[in-house]
Amino acid sequence: MSAVEVHKWLHRELAERQQYIQDFCAQNNAEQAHDILSLVKAPHGYGVYASIGLNYQYAIFGRDSIEVAEDLLATNQALAKEIILYLAHLQGHEFNLESEQETGKIHHEYRSLNFNGHDIPIAARKVLAKLGPQWGGSDEALLYYGSADATPLFIRLVYRYFKKYDDDILDHPTLSVTGRVLPLREYVRAATSWLVAKITASPWQLFEYRRINPLGLYNQSWEDSNVSYLHADGSVANADDGIAAIELQGYAYDALRSAADMVAADEVEAESWRHLASIVRDMALQHLWMPEQNYFAMGLDRADDGQTRQIATLGSNPALLLETTFFDLMPHHLSWPYIEGIVRMIFSEDFMTSAGLRVRAKRHVGFVEFADYHGSQVTWPKQTFDVAKGLQRHGLYQLASLLESCILNTVTKAGEFYEFFFVTEDGRIKYHYRQENPEEPSFHDFGAANLPDPGQAWTISAIISIVHQQFNKENPLPVSDAVRDLEENILKKRAQEKDA
Repeated sequence: MSAVEVHKWLHRELAERQQYIQDFCAQNNAEQAHDILSLVKAPHGYGVYASIGLNYQYAIFGRDSIEVAEDLLATNQALAKEIILYLAHLQGHEFNLESEQETGKIHHEYRSLNFNGHDIPIAARKVLAKLGPQWGGSDEALLYYGSADATPLFIRLVYRYFKKYDDDILDHPTLSVTGRVLPLREYVRAATSWLVAKITASPWQLFEYRRINPLGLYNQSWEDSNVSYLHADGSVANADDGIAAIELQGYAYDALRSAADMVAADEVEAESWRHLASIVRDMALQHLWMPEQNYFAMGLDRADDGQTRQIATLGSNPALLLETTFFDLMPHHLSWPYIEGIVRMIFSEDFMTSAGLRVRAKRHVGFVEFADYHGSQVTWPKQTFDVAKGLQRHGLYQLASLLESCILNTVTKAGEFYEFFFVTEDGRIKYHYRQENPEEPSFHDFGAANLPDPGQAWTISAIISIVHQQFNKENPLPVSDAVRDLEENILKKRAQEKDA
């Protein structure tokens, strides 16, 4: 096939996908939602693959699967339950330096040459052959655990499912990779024990991550690229001595309180987990808030001499706290300054684009010489949607709807469920990375991770959830004057900026 023929074929494919997405958004058809999910649905019992693209096809990620399950709790109970049980099945049961497995830990990435009797294609085999040997697997199978957030998010997912459906899921017999069958509650307890041990071992009394395999992922939060955590001078944060990322503290807080209500052996244990959650929250507020910015730092790390440092670059990650219960038990006069600071920052020119929220503030655009995976010129539908869900939790319904519209419009115009979108410094969206302005130096290829995968599972689940909400809108709950004033102020400011 010639280059011209390839271009024509791609144009037809994108046009068809765009029409398909437009139809779904217009009709909220349950059958179409099933068809969209079929792009990434793994064989029965495995949950979902991360994408249909070259990087993550035929790979089952813990973090991604949890995100999909949470997005679809209201529309696909069966898939959410399937994901929960499979994550439990793959849960760590021993210590392994190469795979970074630990007892109770939820996996990061699972790949295999064969799924339910079907061999994977050559492109997926090549990725497996590359990653397997360096992460404790082989060229036939890989089960790697280099993720910190998957474990608390798993606990929270089970709790949210438990609260919504109350179908005795905690007593569901679940097969582990060792061949033992235990009720799901034992997997949740093991995950909680792992999390408690990590927090209590931290001198900061925060939830930290650090790789134990020198060849493992350097960063082990959702922003897991090598240059995702940068100091204010542009230098790379020291992940090898531990990073306490801001959003991980919110996830740990949720997980500990969820476990206390769900699987604690008695009230003494439950209260100890709740107390630890409050310590994590208080330490995060003490160490990670930046008064001069009226915003949170991305995390803490350690200098070469062991001294604690704030990772003081501005990212959109602090806004992920809004989707947790982190502020819920604080008196309003204490919690509101943090919430207001977050909301004002993410709707500033540093972050807000017509494609959603930049991952790193625009002011830091020169810190990396190329448009990096988690940088100033990238927006992720997943990240923007998580923030939108957080805004809804706090009654900021119009602002949440604004972000959701950004996601819908961008995905529809692209005609593809991309993993992320490049957005230039002046706000131009690159709907199709390889086709638009390839001469721009900052958008050249810098390895596989810098290429957005199509058919990304958590982009698909975000779209399904957004459309479902739009067609099944509930009357919004009453909001405080402070919430109403903040929302009106931001919307008025945005209108003035557009008119200028």
